[in-house]
Amino acid sequence: MSARAPGLLFIVNSLSLGGAEKQVVTLLNHLDESRFRLHLAYLKRGEHLLAQLNTAKLDELLCCDVSRGVERKALRQLQHVISARHIDAVVCTNTYSMLYGYLARLAGSRPGDAVRGGGRLPKLATVFHTTLLRTYKEKAQMLLYQRLFKRSDLLLYVCENQRDYWRDRGLRAAADGVVHNGIDVDYFSDVQTPEQKGTMRQSLGFGPQDYVIGLCSSLRPEKAHGDLLQAVARLRAQGLPAKALFIGDGAERETLERRALELGLREHLRITGLQQDVRPFIGCCDVMTLVSHAIETFSLAALESMALGKPLVMSDIGGASEQVLHGQNGFLFEPGNVAALAAHLSTLTLETLRVQMGAAARRRVRQLFTVDAMTAGFTEQMTQLLGTGRSRPTLERRAEQSGFLT
Repeated sequence: MSARAPGLLFIVNSLSLGGAEKQVVTLLNHLDESRFRLHLAYLKRGEHLLAQLNTAKLDELLCCDVSRGVERKALRQLQHVISARHIDAVVCTNTYSMLYGYLARLAGSRPGDAVRGGGRLPKLATVFHTTLLRTYKEKAQMLLYQRLFKRSDLLLYVCENQRDYWRDRGLRAAADGVVHNGIDVDYFSDVQTPEQKGTMRQSLGFGPQDYVIGLCSSLRPEKAHGDLLQAVARLRAQGLPAKALFIGDGAERETLERRALELGLREHLRITGLQQDVRPFIGCCDVMTLVSHAIETFSLAALESMALGKPLVMSDIGGASEQVLHGQNGFLFEPGNVAALAAHLSTLTLETLRVQMGAAARRRVRQLFTVDAMTAGFTEQMTQLLGTGRSRPTLERRAEQSGFLT
């Protein structure tokens, strides 16, 4: 590792399971250490992804143990890393981390402390994973965060549709760019034999004649698993041997089990619970779906299913249309339109079409949405950011202008 390499401090809310958190871990594991000195701080003690992180690549790994809100102890910890490690850019994931990153650059314990020699601040970059705001609280908070975005040196989106959406609503930073999420396509490769897939299906109670429809995500309300249950009920009413496989777990499990019972699907639904390795479960499905009403921006679960050669039926939100080319490697439908969802699933009962679309899905991921492509895109964005050489106002002036510290 070069001592002269720019220092990057990544700040993330936690290391709990989630697409945004997983992206950070993946980037850190694949960034070139000769190009960047890498540091990671996670605000809250959720550590499910910690085992997947190559900590040997990090100069610093810090848990701030934040309980709620903005805590001065955590700000001081972050400010110390920025100063002691000579951080050149603070890279924040989503808005809460951006607030911490912005304030930590300004001061630790005292507003007048210089972060780095001469009062020069490291660059501030924010990787934003959100499109739709679901609650009044989120919308109110965005009024604050818009001010921080304007003070960011770089705003990175995870798909083009997301950037277009927020640009149309006036969200601006000094510069913005798009780095699509990417996955390890070698890991998500279809290496199971037909016999292995058949054994997995049998263990789940599915027969070779069943039409198994998968959905891989946490069981949360916005993921709208109930829509897929309704679609399966419609297919079965048409005489099709449709079955549903929910890969995951969550707070909605009991609700979904009751709903399945009401729809007469008690024997036609399986819920796997949380799985560390989802590949065998996706592999045994005939088709995969994502039916969310909100929250999806550029789904890793979609990319994983596609990489495993599965055609995808996906609600058309966020970057779905950049992943699924309608009629070529899957189908898109309006969120909540159960009739359209069921119709597309009915079309895919034709095995030759599933094979054709699944192969096209695999090719698209391998061409566009790999870890290597994501890492290269991020490296290019950071290189441009750190090569601009723009001067920064002094710390005290920025603190006074911000209105956040008094």
